[in-house]
Amino acid sequence: MTQTTTITSIKREFNLFPNIVGIVTTADLTTITTTGYWLNETNNVELLNNGVWQWENEDLVLIYYATAQIGFFTFDASTNAFVALADNGNLSNTLPSGDIFVGNASNIATGVAMSGAATISNTGVVTLASNVVDLSNLALDVLQQATVSLTAAQINGMYATPVQLIAAPGSGKLIVIDSILWDVAFGTTQFAAGGAIAAQYGNTVHGAGPAASGTLAAATLNAVAASSFLANSGFGSVLDVAKSASLNTAVYISNASAAFTTGDSTATLYVRYHVVTPA
Repeated sequence: MTQTTTITSIKREFNLFPNIVGIVTTADLTTITTTGYWLNETNNVELLNNGVWQWENEDLVLIYYATAQIGFFTFDASTNAFVALADNGNLSNTLPSGDIFVGNASNIATGVAMSGAATISNTGVVTLASNVVDLSNLALDVLQQATVSLTAAQINGMYATPVQLIAAPGSGKLIVIDSILWDVAFGTTQFAAGGAIAAQYGNTVHGAGPAASGTLAAATLNAVAASSFLANSGFGSVLDVAKSASLNTAVYISNASAAFTTGDSTATLYVRYHVVTPA
């Protein structure tokens, strides 16, 4: 602890309530409100006071500080520094470094450090914490991603029982598929038979619903003999659907021609899409 001698006068007036402590210092506002300022002045104040200084709960501090400024403060024993009082009806002109004013439960503006999803520096730079913004925070027309796990039974059965990829988006809204990535975890037996696989609007069986994506050939899936990545293209040149069959309609995946058989692999589908609200 470095001892300083910026306080040149200190005196308490007991005949008022609250007590008024008058201080004259050559330090500026930043210094007198910085943690530890009072500790650094302890020896100096003891000489000026002819003894150890004791703070009273009723003390209100009037400080004349550099350069030719004067104002009322309170003493904060937790930081050993002074806290400027606001003019009547205004906020204090001091605030701990990097803090912001927030109304507390008593409706009083209080300096607190921003935390949680973001922090702020004393230069006003806001930094987002890692992994706090996801697709749920974004507007509907921003690219989104749905992750859908398919069991072997669902792949073999989606000819007759289409699997939902994305729920209906709401009145007047259209789901537009940008791409579907297949992450196939190979089991022990390849798929066989089947037909062209595509996303579609609605749950019409046999892949007969209006196309919402490009197709993935049955032969491509049937050829998978080790864990692999496959893909359906997006709406691109395939989108040709009546509004009545697509607006506020869930998107499913199914296949044409016949059911897949024998395969025991599973797949995770990463469906990239966005939602638009046509005029």
